[in-house]
Amino acid sequence: MNLRSIVPDEVPAPARLFLCGTVLNGIGNGVFSVVIQLYLISLGLSSSSLGSIFMMNAIGAAILTIPVGILADRYGKKRITLLGLASVAISVTLILTTRSVEMFMVGFLVLGVSNAAGVVFSPLYSSFFDREDMDKAFGLWGSLNIVTMSMGSLLGFIPPFLVKNYGFSLQASYWIFLAVGSFFFVSQYLFYLMSIQGTTEPVKEGGFNFTLSSRGFVLKFGLISLISAASYGIFIGLFPFYVNRKFGIESDALGILFFASNFVSAGAQAVAPRISKEMGALRTIVVSIGLATPFYLMMPLAPSFAWLSALYIARLGFVTLAQPLLNSTFMKHLGDEEKSTANSIRMMSMQGGSVIGPWLGGQLMERASLNLPAYLGGGLYAVLTVLTFFLLGNVGGRIGFKPLQVLETACEDTLRSDSKPTPLAD
Repeated sequence: MNLRSIVPDEVPAPARLFLCGTVLNGIGNGVFSVVIQLYLISLGLSSSSLGSIFMMNAIGAAILTIPVGILADRYGKKRITLLGLASVAISVTLILTTRSVEMFMVGFLVLGVSNAAGVVFSPLYSSFFDREDMDKAFGLWGSLNIVTMSMGSLLGFIPPFLVKNYGFSLQASYWIFLAVGSFFFVSQYLFYLMSIQGTTEPVKEGGFNFTLSSRGFVLKFGLISLISAASYGIFIGLFPFYVNRKFGIESDALGILFFASNFVSAGAQAVAPRISKEMGALRTIVVSIGLATPFYLMMPLAPSFAWLSALYIARLGFVTLAQPLLNSTFMKHLGDEEKSTANSIRMMSMQGGSVIGPWLGGQLMERASLNLPAYLGGGLYAVLTVLTFFLLGNVGGRIGFKPLQVLETACEDTLRSDSKPTPLAD
């Protein structure tokens, strides 16, 4: 593959520092995504407790995302990044030192503050590149994040190794693994802060106010982001719990699955700009989610973990095509002075879906059926496909794009929403 087709011609030094932070974030996310639910299960927590705990992460982010975005546009990204560093340090300390559901909920609530502070990352990263390189830049960011998540996920073999060869309990080995992931989570912020040094930030004049010139544009993204996050969180967000209860899977097999699926996802993110150039961005997003839908709906029918893994990878490969296009096009059509505010609205919508999804999924798994959330999540994917087509198909002309005409006219670039949130810090 010609790397020039998926990598910007120039990656400036601040962007390289930012991407170093992305590497650490990806490894930390990979570690947490494999082991956090298994660790909580080892403490005797139920699916409803897990849903309530993860819901707090989204609640913290949803409450603070818009205020943080406005503050970032008003006072600059560096102060908000320092807020993210402080909150993630407090959060992982609480998670590693408690065994009560209530304190886990507090820890994840504080983690939501760091996720809210992450509203500055897309605007910051976009400021390092010219408009014509934006699709490639976000494709590079997404691919690198997913590849490093794969590396972190592959380390899931370590807890069973510690149990087998060194006599650790499974619970203790999970705790050690989480502590390693926490180190990566905290360390990433050092590189983000270094990337901000020397940049010129477009800071608003005046007091704390809410001004947004692209309200309709942003609100459509917000609705799609909410449904996307809910469809993910209701089942995929509790996937480790599901496979542990249904097939007895532990972190080693789960880590291998995440490793393989993340590499497929990274490849999808890397080629997304090329597919978008041929098909049009809106067509790419609609078709990719539509193709992912049947694989989602078939997951509860899988007779074994091997079949479930194949369906999981296929679903992720298709839906991930949308991610860099969602981010890059959204940022391309916002003024620098409103990027953080607009992105905060999109993220708040996403977090709203992340509140609903895990809580509802956990309740349904405990009170109705392990499989029911998968059917609901797949159904929401189908709704999302249709909604994206109709909501975004008529706005292309307003922002300088060709509108979509049935499914025959390609949209060179169009707006869209966030897709999947990262497990803990997206």
